[in-house]
Amino acid sequence: MTQGQSRFVPYEMKRSLIRVYSYRNKEIRGTLQNPYFEEEPYFDNLTQLLIRMEGLLDALDFPQRSMEGRAFDQPEQRVATGAPRPAPEALGEQKPLATFQLSVLFRQNASWQGSLTWLERAEEARFRSVLELVGLLDSALAAWE
Repeated sequence: MTQGQSRFVPYEMKRSLIRVYSYRNKEIRGTLQNPYFEEEPYFDNLTQLLIRMEGLLDALDFPQRSMEGRAFDQPEQRVATGAPRPAPEALGEQKPLATFQLSVLFRQNASWQGSLTWLERAEEARFRSVLELVGLLDSALAAWE
């Protein structure tokens, strides 16, 4: 996309749902729902969740990065999202422990800023970095650890 050119991103794609099905020993497992994905990708850990989300933000180009990402290898050789994996069939019958609505408003200083809403409790918190986001998720999920 050239500078100055804007692209419309539907409102529904600006928010993602994180469904958490397991949280043991600080290992989060669940699915990430966004209309951009054909099906809900499953994640086994926090790293998979964050990389999948960063890939989504890059694909939408919303919000735009304020700086280029760094990597040890060549960026064009790197695949940020990886192949989506469907959730195990057992999850279809299982009720999530918690559901969060994630809205990333900015990507500045090589991090994310936005809000996280815990839907079951209708509580919203804002975060200024991915580390704060991780802390919010951990504080909400600590009861299931």
